[in-house]
Amino acid sequence: MRTPSEPLTTTPSLPREIKLYMFSGSNSVRTAELMLHHKGIAYQEVILRRGAHATQLPALGFSGRTVPALEIDGLRVQRTREISRALDLIKPEPRLFPADTADRVAVEDAERWGEELQNAARRLFYSAMTRTRADAVDQLAARAHGATDVAVRRDIAELPARLDQIDAWIKAGVLGGDDLNAADFQIAPSIAWLLCFDDIAPFLQRRPAADHAIRVSGTNRRHIPRVLAEEWLTPLRMQGIDAARPAD
Repeated sequence: MRTPSEPLTTTPSLPREIKLYMFSGSNSVRTAELMLHHKGIAYQEVILRRGAHATQLPALGFSGRTVPALEIDGLRVQRTREISRALDLIKPEPRLFPADTADRVAVEDAERWGEELQNAARRLFYSAMTRTRADAVDQLAARAHGATDVAVRRDIAELPARLDQIDAWIKAGVLGGDDLNAADFQIAPSIAWLLCFDDIAPFLQRRPAADHAIRVSGTNRRHIPRVLAEEWLTPLRMQGIDAARPAD
């Protein structure tokens, strides 16, 4: 991460070298990719080995162990919310945050909220992976991200309210406007990921949140078969999410 002695400031020209440290399939990496593409910033992909990245990144000079990690002319930035602000500094336009103060606060709040959704989607993913294949890295990741049965059941129970919140932000114009913002890029990849779950996708389809995810992040080609216990999905049905529910 950058230090106070090495501030990241707006520059008249783009940095000479930008590297994105990543591995494929991460929803948070997808957020960083979308923001870089939105800005039109060229970068070099540095593919790390999933699992080993936790030791590789500190060895490369990063303070944290998580992807995405961005190196900008030697300065190091991690976590999607820090990356969004760094990108607006090095290339102010097109903006990731609105110029209007009230609008910016709304986007920042949605982006922060989206980080929690990102964590929930990650827990669901690793919980499913540990049920579909015997992979030591998946097992370690599930433990590292707290993908316990209790946590995953809670995430599923909270999903209806989360979808309603995304739909409300779309209706209010916080998300899904003509000019996409940091919150769009934070939230959409996680919903696109959940659309890969045969257990969950029927309850997301035809929601504004699903349409938004596909528009912003594209279709995720991963496929996760039915692996979650049927009773875990009861809150989706009980709280009124219908697989055929039309968008408002």
